[in-house]
Amino acid sequence: MIHSIADIDLRFIPGEWPLPAELRRKVDDHWQAQLALNPHMWNGRVLGSIAPGYPGGVALENGRLTGTAVEGDFASFLAWRDWGFPEIGIRNLFGSALVLSGDGALIYGVMDRTTANAGKIYPPGGSLEPSDVRDGNVIDVIASIERELDEETGLKVADGRFEAMLVAFDGPRISIGRVYRFDAPADELVEVIAGNLDGQAHRELERVIAIRTAADAANPAIMPYARSIAEYLLG
Repeated sequence: MIHSIADIDLRFIPGEWPLPAELRRKVDDHWQAQLALNPHMWNGRVLGSIAPGYPGGVALENGRLTGTAVEGDFASFLAWRDWGFPEIGIRNLFGSALVLSGDGALIYGVMDRTTANAGKIYPPGGSLEPSDVRDGNVIDVIASIERELDEETGLKVADGRFEAMLVAFDGPRISIGRVYRFDAPADELVEVIAGNLDGQAHRELERVIAIRTAADAANPAIMPYARSIAEYLLG
């Protein structure tokens, strides 16, 4: 489900991911098993937003998205994901940079084999982190989006034009997307980003692709929320 939004007010609060005790005891074993398969991963700190319907949970009213988030670790997130997202009162809220080319295509990334989402396709973006907290408790989602776009593709938001902001609700995932229009055609943007990727020591993207029509979003490797966004923007 996609909604246009005008403002975000997401706050950090003390606490931790409310994993049930029986699941928490299994997290380390799961993490060690995943490391054996992919030693490139690291257990960083991530923020999880309180789910809608819970006290302080994500809410949308009059184009304004509000909510609170607590700190956890990537190992807990990965286990929660791989176990099918059992309901624990948390949502994976994150930012997405929605890059539109001058000829109307949407640029998505194909995740590198060294990442936890190898082969999956979705917009540049990433989990919110403690470093995204400003002024004590304000979570700067927009700064996170701009940073991830630069780190993953080399594109600067200053070289494009901001056009819109939206939120995509997709079960356990909530993506806040910022639409940036660049003058260059899709093929040129793909080529520029490819050159940047070739110079990255630790790349997150294997490559980027241009989604030109809503029908292109039928690719099964495209994450459901990313498919909905493409259909919304290109339909």
